[in-house]
Amino acid sequence: MVMGRRHRVALGVIAALVLAVSLGAFLLVSECAYGGGMGARYRTCGCLGVERELYDARPVDGPHKTVCVGIVRSRTCYLMTGGPIVECPR
Repeated sequence: MVMGRRHRVALGVIAALVLAVSLGAFLLVSECAYGGGMGARYRTCGCLGVERELYDARPVDGPHKTVCVGIVRSRTCYLMTGGPIVECPR
């Protein structure tokens, strides 16, 4: 019986850790820069943390997408890459 109880406690701890890591990833990982292809708006951000570039976009699709691992401090939207600043959609 003692072994069964330890097993349940260990499973509970593992489940709590998986939930905590998932929640942290959900709250701290967000898209930072994307868009700009085919005349679409281009969005950048100020990242407080680490900003990583994703390599899944082709050059014809426009600028590469980036992901912010941390807190996004600000967002800036452009009508086109390097163009005039416009209001960011929600």
